[in-house]
Amino acid sequence: MPECVSVSEFLQEVQEDWSSPTTSSFTSKMISCRNTVYLLEEVLDSDRLVLQKMKKAAKAKYTAGQDHVSHMEQYINSMEKLSVNCHSNGESEVGSAFCRLADFSKELLSPMKNLLKSMLHNINFFLDSLVKGDLREVKGDLKKPFDRAWRDYESRFKQVEKEKRELARQYGMVRNEVSGGEIAEELEKERRSFQLSMCEYLIKVNEIKTKRGVDLLQNLIKHYHSHNNFLQECVSTTQRLKQYMEELNGVLTTVKQRQDEEKRQLVSLRDQLRPVVHTEQDTLPKQVYSMHQLLGDKQYGTERTGFLYKKSDGLRKMWQKRKCSVHNCYLTIAHATPNKPPTRLNLLTCQVKPSVEDKKCFDLISHNRTYHFLAEDDAECVAWISVLSNSKQEALNAALDGGRRGGGGGESSVEDLTRAITDDVRRMPGNNSCCDCGAPDPGWLSTNLGILTCIECSGIHREMGVHVSRIQSLSLDSLGTSDLLLARNVGNSGFNEILEANLLSPSMKPSQHSHMTERKDFILSKYQDIHFVRRSHSNTAALRLGLQEATKNCDIYSLIQLYAQRTELSQPLHSHIQEKGETALHLAVLLADRTSLHILDFLAQNCSNVDVQTSAGNTALHYSCLHNKSDCVRLLLRARANTHIKNELGETPLDVSRRLKHSHCEKLLQQAQSDLFDHHVHVEYEWRLRHDDLYDSDDDFEDKNGPVKKERSSSASSSTFTSSFSFSSRPFTFSQTNSSSVTLNSSSSAAGGGGLLSVGRRLAMAMDLHNRQSGQVSSPPPPPPSSPAPPLPPRVKDYGLPTSPRIYSGPDSSFRKCVPSSPLSSLTERPERGFRRADSDNSSSQFLHPASKAAPNRSPTNHRSQSFDNDRGPAPQPLPRRSLPRGSTSRRVEALYDCQADHHDELSFCEGQVIVVLGQEDSDWWHGYIEEEPEQRGLFPSSFVQLLID
Repeated sequence: MPECVSVSEFLQEVQEDWSSPTTSSFTSKMISCRNTVYLLEEVLDSDRLVLQKMKKAAKAKYTAGQDHVSHMEQYINSMEKLSVNCHSNGESEVGSAFCRLADFSKELLSPMKNLLKSMLHNINFFLDSLVKGDLREVKGDLKKPFDRAWRDYESRFKQVEKEKRELARQYGMVRNEVSGGEIAEELEKERRSFQLSMCEYLIKVNEIKTKRGVDLLQNLIKHYHSHNNFLQECVSTTQRLKQYMEELNGVLTTVKQRQDEEKRQLVSLRDQLRPVVHTEQDTLPKQVYSMHQLLGDKQYGTERTGFLYKKSDGLRKMWQKRKCSVHNCYLTIAHATPNKPPTRLNLLTCQVKPSVEDKKCFDLISHNRTYHFLAEDDAECVAWISVLSNSKQEALNAALDGGRRGGGGGESSVEDLTRAITDDVRRMPGNNSCCDCGAPDPGWLSTNLGILTCIECSGIHREMGVHVSRIQSLSLDSLGTSDLLLARNVGNSGFNEILEANLLSPSMKPSQHSHMTERKDFILSKYQDIHFVRRSHSNTAALRLGLQEATKNCDIYSLIQLYAQRTELSQPLHSHIQEKGETALHLAVLLADRTSLHILDFLAQNCSNVDVQTSAGNTALHYSCLHNKSDCVRLLLRARANTHIKNELGETPLDVSRRLKHSHCEKLLQQAQSDLFDHHVHVEYEWRLRHDDLYDSDDDFEDKNGPVKKERSSSASSSTFTSSFSFSSRPFTFSQTNSSSVTLNSSSSAAGGGGLLSVGRRLAMAMDLHNRQSGQVSSPPPPPPSSPAPPLPPRVKDYGLPTSPRIYSGPDSSFRKCVPSSPLSSLTERPERGFRRADSDNSSSQFLHPASKAAPNRSPTNHRSQSFDNDRGPAPQPLPRRSLPRGSTSRRVEALYDCQADHHDELSFCEGQVIVVLGQEDSDWWHGYIEEEPEQRGLFPSSFVQLLID
């Protein structure tokens, strides 16, 4: 070990050198001083590393203490809530016990807070100051002045030594060494500088040692005094707690005995009642749900052939005997006509429900209708239900396992359904061309927006990022039905009505031949900058109410409008259902069913945070597990929801599923945590696909097309979105008032955005019908203007399914059509079948109603209809079905009669006014506005107008 000097030796040597430089031996001790400095530097560096670790450990200890205090506060709060619940339920003794234990916990928590405060001030702050202050310059910086003084002394010493030797050589002498005493006076300045640097270094080392040793120990003493006080207070509280626990044991024993006695009496009563009550539920399959279906009796197998009675959906509601067979996961229903192909139903997308009223009946619910079946007896009904349930379970297992059925050699039923949905999406309004450039046959899908684009525009969508648009190929990628939820409910036409509402000119939109730079500029302006959206001037509160109402009523187009206006979709709603702080995503989960999953999917994919927690710490994924909604779990996991977030009770979604024994949710969460979850998943949803063979028997077809007038859909007429802001860019009519709130008519809540003819899609379906017409159909010449108005054409619902008729004229009617009342509007029985006439220009047949023999129901206020009845005889027949000519340049019509609306979304006009047609609801009802008054728009009967050819 190199020779070192102590502080006392250094002081003594410096004093001697100060009093007698020539005789001092300090120069011989300078090497020892240098060794001492280097040794101290190593010691200080080692202390610095130890103190840094000590500081980190103290910080972690303090943080853990803070977490403990936070958890204790939650624990105490839960006990207090439990105490309140017990008191409200009449369990005062148990509630008082919880309250006392919560008070004891608070008494134990208070000393813990004081202890943590002492540790923060006495330990953490001191160590932080020491490590970041005095010890920060230990590694090299502290001894730099000393090293500089040492180099100056050595340099000066060598210079003087060289001069002495040169002087001796001039006089003919040789000198090997030069003593320190000889040059002491010449090197006095450098020597004093070295001594000063050494002295300052030792002073700093002394200060560091003092803080590291004495000061730190004094702070530790203060902290352990606080620790001693903490233990004493805890002991005192624990002694009082011990006395209370001894008293509580006796009280709890009494309560337990009383509850056991109540249980014993209840069990005895149950045993007495069981033999008396006879239930017939044992004859039916046990209703244990597995993926939303019954579990049938396995002894009946998965295939069966026989006869069942099927109730028709027409007016007569007749039971028709049909041959049915279940084979390869499909149910085949034969028709009465042998040459007509049978109806084939995919059981994977159907649900079997036994009838509660009649044990011989059961229902089969498909994606577009409900079939009612009747068996010969109860046993045969049980057999059919079991076979159908077993076949569906087999198809589901095969789909989930990715296997193929060996008997039929066909593809998976899920893949068949996906292809059918994809084909239906391609046929939706506007989907025959690219959403951005209009290129034909787009093949790329934006799964989070529900639109189709061409391959060139899809590349720009990918460049914008998945937070804006998530692109998948309809043909190249393996899509799941969940990827098609939004595409099935949005479509290019409805989407562009919102995102391009303020597009000044169609020429601003690129074409399929446009350069990529032009495409990119337009797409960035449309999606990132939202330049072409018609914005409302509503405040944040109104937008938040609009978000809540749009979610509650399943209005996808209102959600898109809010999304386009940069509304925060993950913000807490104005009101809550279960817990404070619920977002639209929580509300969508609570209201989710087989018709509204697309609302949840849109919110999950487009909100900024899918893991927002309520006041109780529950995320939307917690809600899905609490209510056993496995399809919601699938959509949220597909949106990358966090499965590890804990709620106020410390439970993750997986813990909730295990506690409530929701096995399907538990399985999905386990797959997600093991990275085995397939994001292209299948969901149970009412797809409402469009089939050509909608009616499965001739009788049904006749019932649906009989001469009974069907009134317009209530869901189409009563959906009124009253708001302080108007989404006027959407392809339907809003009613605006001065109210600052946003409400929706309760009668339309059931049919919101998920209904077949919902407000958002009603016009789009009519436009699709117009686009699919094979050629131009010439309408017959209209009657002369002086003749009475023709009878009001029917407004249909659900592709022509009949609804209850409505009588327009009467003393209580606030709005009346200026037309004669037809006796057909009050029929209660099916009339005689009308005559069928084939038009030369149209292959479709139309029914002409025979003249009614009943007297018409006249309205006292309708003078025009009275004069018609008295002077001109019976009302004229309805005009033939008319459609807007495909490809016609004229979309303007002239009113032939006066018409007064009796629904909020219908148009009132006078004879001779020109109306601009926007589209069709069906062949008899068109949508447009008065040319001179563009704000007056709505639906009007096509038989009241004639086309104008420009």
